[in-house]
Amino acid sequence: MIRITTHHEPARTVVTIEGRLMAADLRAIRQVRQSVSGAVALNLGGLDACAQDGIRLLQDWLDAGAQLDAATPFLRMVLQDRKAQDSRAERPPASSPLADG
Repeated sequence: MIRITTHHEPARTVVTIEGRLMAADLRAIRQVRQSVSGAVALNLGGLDACAQDGIRLLQDWLDAGAQLDAATPFLRMVLQDRKAQDSRAERPPASSPLADG
């Protein structure tokens, strides 16, 4: 069960998501994402748990330009780790001079 609130500021909209994000909550987050326009900041400091599909959805929102305002250290690490994994998957591995010889 999650709680989603939006707060409009002059230069951006802050979307706060709190609770436990489960697969059943993804539709609500998609609806909020479609309903806000302009600059968006995500406040995930009160997000206690997040299903894998939720991580993907939040990362997609960040990749589209949303700013991460607050998150637990673990969630911040997971979101950043996924981004790093995606970028590694897009690039071929670099060859090491030590491996050649």
